[in-house]
Amino acid sequence: MSDQDDLIRTGIGRLLAEKTGAAVISMRESITELLTLTGAALDESLQDLLLEMAEVRGMVVALDL
Repeated sequence: MSDQDDLIRTGIGRLLAEKTGAAVISMRESITELLTLTGAALDESLQDLLLEMAEVRGMVVALDL
């Protein structure tokens, strides 16, 4: 796993921790926050990882891109 992948996973973890208790989060807002936090490029894998990590925490991601 690259340093960028670690940074993205950490960023997603922090983002989801801040939204603990929320049943639904916005994909658009979450991606915007992640891009700002990590400097990562928007791609399908970033969205997939966000969906996977949110699902594990019992959250639903509104696909409002």
